[in-house]
Amino acid sequence: MGVRRRGRNSWEVTAELGRDPLTGRRRRLSQTVRGTKRNAEAIRAQLLHRITTGVDLEPTRLTVAKYLERWLEAVRPNLAPTTRRGYEGLLHHQVIPYVGAIPIFKLRPLHVQQLYARLREEGRADGKGGLAPRTLLHVHRVLSEALGQAVRWQIVARNICQAVEAPQPRRPEMQALSPEEARRLLDVAGAENNTSGDAVILALYTGLRLGELLALRWEDVDLERGTVSVRRTLENVSGTTFREPKTAKGRRVVPVGPTVVERLRRRRRLQHAECLAAARSWHDQGLVFPSADGGVLSGFALRRAFYRLLSKAGLPRVRFHDLRHTHASLLLARGVHPKVVSERLGHATIGITLDTYSHVLPGLQEEAADDLDEWLSHRS
Repeated sequence: MGVRRRGRNSWEVTAELGRDPLTGRRRRLSQTVRGTKRNAEAIRAQLLHRITTGVDLEPTRLTVAKYLERWLEAVRPNLAPTTRRGYEGLLHHQVIPYVGAIPIFKLRPLHVQQLYARLREEGRADGKGGLAPRTLLHVHRVLSEALGQAVRWQIVARNICQAVEAPQPRRPEMQALSPEEARRLLDVAGAENNTSGDAVILALYTGLRLGELLALRWEDVDLERGTVSVRRTLENVSGTTFREPKTAKGRRVVPVGPTVVERLRRRRRLQHAECLAAARSWHDQGLVFPSADGGVLSGFALRRAFYRLLSKAGLPRVRFHDLRHTHASLLLARGVHPKVVSERLGHATIGITLDTYSHVLPGLQEEAADDLDEWLSHRS
């Protein structure tokens, strides 16, 4: 690094920055400073400090768009297909068109804050209005993850998303069925005696997600021990794809009671009869809840059947995912320890369970306090 005079009140400060972490090319920074030599020396000292502290000074021609494309290439092998497609869609449709041309070292919190404001008004890829609050939060999280990596790669000095007010979406209202409503649904689903009805029953008794139910194979079911093992889930990415759960806790064994075991035994017998009747047209994949020809049952078809069962039972229309909420809420209301509920649901931590179902716990806390008060007050 050096300082040399360029004019009467002009100085040039140069710095060797090593090789670009993305391109491998050697880089040199040249900066013109107006004023005295002392001014130039002060700038030189600042540049030296930033170099020695590991801050990359010159991404030069690297724009936000070019960086995000390279970041996607780097993280793509570690992402599940649906996650990858989600990242690519958000960055290509919601981020790059608005701030992609900005050099990454010139990107400021105000740019990102203005981006979010614009996306609220006109962010949808189809041009029909703004993004939903939850989608906007997802944009913020993906962009923050990408810029956080830019800091670790020493391309920028800080993650500016940390200086931006994150969008705050409203959590969708959880609708759990009451015990009486759950029993009515079970009665109607049991009377159907078909694939969709049995899938609804298992969802209520286990809390499995829709994709986990559709990916369940008979090899995952142990009727002697009374367990259902969650080893994969179904997702739709240019067709249907099976993948492993995202977290280690998602891969789990869920015990089931005699009612479910008997229902699954009956389901296996009926499926065997259906297979024999269909003969060569049956495409056996070993699924517990297949389509009419033995193939993969679509989530759309199961949801449609579920809504029909709700109507038949005279129940309000709730999401299929609310069967999972119903399962957890009923267990907690019965006094089952949250740790057990968390393990059944496959939550990464018990904190997720407690946060999601905190509305169920106040009554349990009051009941526990009353029990303790009564026990301590009546000493023998």
